[in-house]
Amino acid sequence: MNLIDVLLIILILSASALCIYAIIYLKRLTEQIEAVRKDVHELVARTTPILENLEDVTQRANRIVLEVEHYWDEIDRSIKNLRERVSNFTSFSKLRDVEYPAKELIKNIKAFAKGISAFWQEFKRR
Repeated sequence: MNLIDVLLIILILSASALCIYAIIYLKRLTEQIEAVRKDVHELVARTTPILENLEDVTQRANRIVLEVEHYWDEIDRSIKNLRERVSNFTSFSKLRDVEYPAKELIKNIKAFAKGISAFWQEFKRR
């Protein structure tokens, strides 16, 4: 045997070892990919009920918000009607000029109505 035959045998053995290593490495890689796939599948299986519950909660919250908006609209209409009736009955400027026992009460009601109106307008903007 000459040197070329010995080097050829070493080359063939090295290539065979490299192929065996590549096969083992690919098998380990496949096992890890399968484990990741199982983990992702479990994650999806766990998150599906959570998303369904979240959807139910969102629908309930939307219903509650719609009901609250409806009630606020009714309150706003009632306040406007009350303002119109009070302004038709007597103007606030006349009540300010006259010494009247309920003057402070009327001022407080007026301030309360303005506060609710300002709150409602700010609430509608958001």
